[in-house]
Amino acid sequence: MIIKFLYLTIRKIKNISRNFLNPISLKVFRIVHKKPILIASKYPEISKYSFFSIPSHFTFFGYHDKTPFSGDDSKILSMNVKHNDTSPNSECKEIDLGYFHNLPSNDIENNFVKFSSTNTWCWQQGCMLQWDPSNPNRRVVYNTLIDGQYGAHLFDIQKTKVVNSFPNPIYSISADGKLAVSLNFSRLGRLRPGYGYSLLPDSTMNNSCPNDDGIYLMNLQSGAIELVINLYELSTQVNCEPGDEHYINHASFSPDGSRIVFFHIWKLFNSNKRKIRFCSYKLNSSKLSIIEDVRTSSHYCWRDDNTILATNVDQFGTWCYTLYDLGNKIKKDLEIDLHQDGHPMFSPVDKDIIITDTYPDKRGDQHLCIVDLKNNKTYELVALYSPLRYRGQVRCDLHPRWDRDGEFVCVDTTSNGKREMLIIDLKKTE
Repeated sequence: MIIKFLYLTIRKIKNISRNFLNPISLKVFRIVHKKPILIASKYPEISKYSFFSIPSHFTFFGYHDKTPFSGDDSKILSMNVKHNDTSPNSECKEIDLGYFHNLPSNDIENNFVKFSSTNTWCWQQGCMLQWDPSNPNRRVVYNTLIDGQYGAHLFDIQKTKVVNSFPNPIYSISADGKLAVSLNFSRLGRLRPGYGYSLLPDSTMNNSCPNDDGIYLMNLQSGAIELVINLYELSTQVNCEPGDEHYINHASFSPDGSRIVFFHIWKLFNSNKRKIRFCSYKLNSSKLSIIEDVRTSSHYCWRDDNTILATNVDQFGTWCYTLYDLGNKIKKDLEIDLHQDGHPMFSPVDKDIIITDTYPDKRGDQHLCIVDLKNNKTYELVALYSPLRYRGQVRCDLHPRWDRDGEFVCVDTTSNGKREMLIIDLKKTE
């Protein structure tokens, strides 16, 4: 045990010194509007980076498909866990919701401002904490218990009060803030631990493909809720066994709100194996189409209203990043030096640039990368060590997210031995 402790301590010290005490190791790039990426290693200095957390707490934001930055980039949303951050059982306990201030001087205050709390959350996606697209500077949405059931609150952080509540939990919101997707988070939590909620039992656990469960479309203005896709119909479209359990994950709206894309997943009977279809549903025609069902898709992000970038793996275990043109039904594998899974997100100011990451390599390092799609170039920003205790359901993926202007990148990390948020300033240091 002593030898193991010394090894991990030395490993951690080497990691910190390698990545943060030596400025040359942090290769930073500047993105300005839609000009080509400039390699900042040409510059003598690097930009700023800072860790954010509070003592005796564990800090994170969640998934890579949402930005923690407010509309004016002045606030950065965060969740703080008071309990053991390596225990799945902590998901049933309360967490604090709040934000950090991003000052006009581009200095971010490491002072967590709490505004609410919830016990409806998970390690990978949190409580779906996100800015209200219709008011992204003062209102946030998050899932919570309402009258003993999963629901969601719309919270005004200036008035410090709940201004609206919804009877269903929210997965994602359309860009205009009018519609939301809802799922059965108990079913998701049971079949994919770490992504749904385990606070309430799954009432559908004895039904492998219920016809009264699936994707719900919620009108956030009128309050109307409609089941638009049910699991039974999805199950009839694939070759599966009667005992295979079907569920949905990773649902989001296209930027123009015209369609919902999602993963239809079925867990094989008496097995831990899963099969996945990447699907698209057009709201105006109720038409369901398949984006990918030959290879297994893992993560994706929107480039524009009709184009998606997704990571996927084929039957031989070969990973690639693939662009899908949904309108013309064309897919193109990118010729980039990333042959592994990651969590991509397009720059808000240049759709030829993505930020992405990797899972821990043999050294335990997670690599944060910027990819220039126009020139098929991949650059590493930093490698962050991930201790072995953060694996499986309680793992801490980097889940990189841009700010609104493409100047900052925020990740969740355990490189200092606990969950923290790391924010990297990508602006050129003068």
